[in-house]
Amino acid sequence: MNYKDRIYEAWQFTQNNKKMIRWYAFVPAFLSTVVGIGIVTYQILAFKASPLFDNSPQSFSYVVVTTILDFIRNNLELTVPLIVISAILAILYFLLPVLLDAAMIQVMARRRHEQQIGLPEGLKYGALSFLPFLEYSLLMGTFSILAIFTEAAFILRNLGPEVFKTLTPIIIIILIVAFIIHILFTFAEYYIIIDDTGVMNGIVKSCTLVILNIQQTVMLAILMLIIAVRILIQIILIIIVPAMVVIGMAYYASVSLPDYGLTILAGISVIFLIFASYLSAVVHVFSVAVWTYTFLDFTSEELISPREIQK
Repeated sequence: MNYKDRIYEAWQFTQNNKKMIRWYAFVPAFLSTVVGIGIVTYQILAFKASPLFDNSPQSFSYVVVTTILDFIRNNLELTVPLIVISAILAILYFLLPVLLDAAMIQVMARRRHEQQIGLPEGLKYGALSFLPFLEYSLLMGTFSILAIFTEAAFILRNLGPEVFKTLTPIIIIILIVAFIIHILFTFAEYYIIIDDTGVMNGIVKSCTLVILNIQQTVMLAILMLIIAVRILIQIILIIIVPAMVVIGMAYYASVSLPDYGLTILAGISVIFLIFASYLSAVVHVFSVAVWTYTFLDFTSEELISPREIQK
C-alpha cells in the first residue's frame, strides 16, 4: 500500500467536500472542544483544591454540586428550561456524533465507488447502522485514553501519591491493553457501518484484518499521529500570536470601557472557539477518509489459501 497516495487521496476528498465538514463534522467538533475545555478546567481546579496543593476542606466536586443546587434553589423558575437545555445538549453530545460519523463513512465509501449520494442520503444510510455503532462507541469509550487518565487523576487527587505510585504499574498495563485494543479494533466501526456485520462480528473481523495487515496498519497509525501532532502545533501557532494581540487589545478595552470588557472578551473567546472547532472538524474528516479508504483497499484484497498458486 502506498501511504503517500492514500493520504493524498483522503486530503483531496477533504478539500473538495467543504459541506461535509460544515454539516457532518463541525457541530460534533464544537461540542467536543467545549467539553474538552470543561474537563481540562475541572481537572486543574480539582487538583488545585486537592490535598496535593491547597488542601481545601471541601473537594472541588462538592463545591460544584453545592453551587449548582444553590443556583437551582434560588432560581426555581429556571429549573425546567435548564433541564430541557441540558437534556438536548447531552443528546447532541452523545448521539449526534455517532449518527454523523456513520453517515460520513457511508458517503465516503459510496462516493469512492462512484455512487451518486448526497449528504441527506448519507444520514439515511447512517441511521441504519446507528444503534450497533452507538453500542460499539460506548464499548470503546471504556478503553479511551481520556477515561483512563481521568481515573488516574482521580486516584492521585483522592488517594494520594503513595497509593498512586503503588497502582502505577496497573495503570500502565491498562494503557498498554487499551492501545492494543484500539489497534486491533481499528476497522471494527467500518465493518459495522459499511458491511453491517454487527458489533461482535465486526470486532472479530477487524482483529483478523489488522493481524493480516499489521505492518501497514501500525505504520499508517503512526503517520496519522505525526500529521495530527503537526497540525495541532500549527493550529496553536496560528492561534497564539493573534490571540495575544487581541487579548491585549481586549484588556485595554476592558480597562477603558469596563462595562463592555467582559462582552468583548466573551466574543473573542467564541471566535477562537469556532476557529479551533472548524480546524478540528477538518482533521476529523481527513482522518476518517484515510481509514475508510484503507479499509476498502484491505477488504478488496483476496486472502490466498495455502493450496492456491499466487497470481
